[in-house]
Amino acid sequence: MKYRIAPLFLCLCLWSGLLHGAEAEREFKAGEEILEAWRFPEAEAIAAKALKDNPKSAAALEFDGRIKFYQGRYQEALATLDRALAIDSKDPRRQAMKLLTQLTLDVHKSFKRHESAHFILYVDDKRDAILVPHALDALEKTYEAIGAELGYYPKEKVRVEVAPDAPSFNAISTLSLRDIEETGAVGICKFNKLMIISPRALSFGYRWVDSLSHEYLHYAIVNLSNNQAPIWLHEGMARFYETRWRKPAPAKDAHEDYLTPANQTLIVQALEKNQFVGFKKMEPSLIHLDTPEQVQLAYAEAASAVDFINQSKGKAGVRDLLATLKDKPTPEAVEKVYGMAFDAFESKWKAFLKAKGLKSIEGSRVRRLRVKKDQKEDEEVVELREIQSAIARNRTHLADQMLAKGRPVAALNEYQRALQAQPQSPVILNKLGRVMLEQNRAEEALPLFKKALDIDPDSSNTYVQLGRGYHATKNFKEARAVLEEAIQLNPFHPLIYRLLGEVYTVLGDAEKARQARTTLDSLGRAN
Repeated sequence: MKYRIAPLFLCLCLWSGLLHGAEAEREFKAGEEILEAWRFPEAEAIAAKALKDNPKSAAALEFDGRIKFYQGRYQEALATLDRALAIDSKDPRRQAMKLLTQLTLDVHKSFKRHESAHFILYVDDKRDAILVPHALDALEKTYEAIGAELGYYPKEKVRVEVAPDAPSFNAISTLSLRDIEETGAVGICKFNKLMIISPRALSFGYRWVDSLSHEYLHYAIVNLSNNQAPIWLHEGMARFYETRWRKPAPAKDAHEDYLTPANQTLIVQALEKNQFVGFKKMEPSLIHLDTPEQVQLAYAEAASAVDFINQSKGKAGVRDLLATLKDKPTPEAVEKVYGMAFDAFESKWKAFLKAKGLKSIEGSRVRRLRVKKDQKEDEEVVELREIQSAIARNRTHLADQMLAKGRPVAALNEYQRALQAQPQSPVILNKLGRVMLEQNRAEEALPLFKKALDIDPDSSNTYVQLGRGYHATKNFKEARAVLEEAIQLNPFHPLIYRLLGEVYTVLGDAEKARQARTTLDSLGRAN
């Protein structure tokens, strides 16, 4: 997610790039554009000259404060903004900037700094220290993979912040609870840094590691295009490349790599009905679209357009387009790089999509994220809501009650009846498989979990249960793979580390076995 203005700041125009007042408009409009492109030496030179000419200029002080904020110098930024407001306290945008700075400082009181070769990571260690090694490892792999793709290697270390909960995420990012739950906005690249919400804050977690990689792509695009790339290219590239840190470049026909089953199904429906979101409607952010389905369709459209560019022009196509955007608007840049008008580009992209022969995936749905309202929230209730068929839902609920009363055989029979009513439900497939595991029928359970992942590859619980199944059948290498992927979704699930400790031991990796046991102990202490 590139950026979006939360309701708290919307009327204050925090991100609009427009300065109030004739003085600010005259002196700092060009400076604002430079700042938003994160060209700090140039921005600092403008601020220094303005302050030398007039040390008591509220607009100059505000601009200098904003630079410091973007550089992560929050305490200095707050002091500078206070000086600006002491001179002129009526400017609402200036007031909003101070509020954002103060809120960010408040959140940072709980943060601890961690560094790797190319990143500075801030997390709340009391709650989220478990994320640090996985985050830094993935970010460094992203740095290398995206560098190889785009030829971009930042000279300065990239700042990354992980908000421990929804209020903190809103405070530092300006994204709201609605943005998270309705549009899936769990990360953002804004203010010269990457920000995500901790997977611990969401029911069942989410693809938090891919989200870090996704936001890094936005960071690279801002720098490569001088902040001139359109949203469709931003989001398309971020989605297309976000898994490259853990997967090699796909083969030419491997379109599924960037399309989830739900994305693929939405594309098929858009092709059948000729009802696309369209590139223009994606501006200024996907978060403004009406429904989660529209948001995911927009991601799929944008990513497939990048796929089209890659398959027609290779790596050079994307690189040339980003470089050309520095000096030309999107239609002219596309025409220069691809030798066709933008309308023709869109037509050829749609023909490219149609030629793929994509098929709908039965049972696939756009995943809704849910912020935990209570850490003891009943996950069974959340899962039941995901079952569309009323008959299947009622039978699943009955089976849950039977299982709670110690009647696993009766529960298994009821889950099987529920599955007959909705055969493509990942929730029911999971529940049925879990009961089979408890009855030592792991070989029968494995196909159920695999089918659930085919429909919903982002379910942390399915990976954990599949890991249990592989562990029970002594397929330890397979167990290791799926349990390590479960960490990329919900690293706070204790069973992952209990199983991994045993799996690593069998596979002869004593150090990783020790680390898994240590993590398990830390989770036990946290609870």
